[in-house]
Amino acid sequence: MIKVFTTICTFLLLISGCMAHEAMKSNKEIEDYEEEMEMQVVEIVNRERAKLNLPPLLIDESLMKSCDIRAKELVTKYSHERPNGESFLTIITMPYRSAGENIAYGQKDAQVIMSSWMNSEGHRENILFEGYTHIGVGCYKKNNTLYWVQLFIQKR
Repeated sequence: MIKVFTTICTFLLLISGCMAHEAMKSNKEIEDYEEEMEMQVVEIVNRERAKLNLPPLLIDESLMKSCDIRAKELVTKYSHERPNGESFLTIITMPYRSAGENIAYGQKDAQVIMSSWMNSEGHRENILFEGYTHIGVGCYKKNNTLYWVQLFIQKR
């Protein structure tokens, strides 16, 4: 009887370990996809800017981290205001002269979100604003929905 119990417990541990590994693998795949989408958005932004002879926006790692936080915040509060009631500007941790934010959700990939933003006057203005020098992009997948954020700044 003890041998059967031990065998069952070993089997259950093995299965739960495999399931945990699959879940981790799944999370890693999602994170890789989100990161790939973010980089594609930056590439498309800079292609759009190049069409107007505007300088490319540089990726700022601090802004990228801020965008990841903001994308997750959009799940609970879809607004330029953060869930704690503060402006999105409070997520930016470095000195800047000017800043802007584009948000969206539901678009399936970088091409679709950029098409949406480029077809919206206010979003397009942020993307093509001559004064911005740096960009961050966040993409977060929750319940099969992608949440998108772009932060733009002109550094001091």
